[in-house]
Amino acid sequence: MATNAKSNKKAKPGRVTPKGTHGGKKVGRYVDPETSGRITAPIPVETKHSPQWFGPTSLALLLGGLAVMLGNWLTIWPGSYSPWYLVGGLVISGTGFGMLTQYH
Repeated sequence: MATNAKSNKKAKPGRVTPKGTHGGKKVGRYVDPETSGRITAPIPVETKHSPQWFGPTSLALLLGGLAVMLGNWLTIWPGSYSPWYLVGGLVISGTGFGMLTQYH
């Protein structure tokens, strides 16, 4: 019986394909990100800045909501210990906090 000479050889460790065979070009189905449209356009500078009134208004809403809740707790408001003062204060403060999350 004859044996195949190639099957008796041991496999060499390392690369299967020679290094640098594609000449530095991208191989396969590579498409530049610019041509495929996968790059996000930069945001214009005008949209990155909030108006000047935005920061003070949001801080005023936060402090106003806190004042409504404290006024309810200290029984300053008429008909104090009403849960509606607490709900109103939370809504006002939540609106101020939501504005601050969008502040640039």
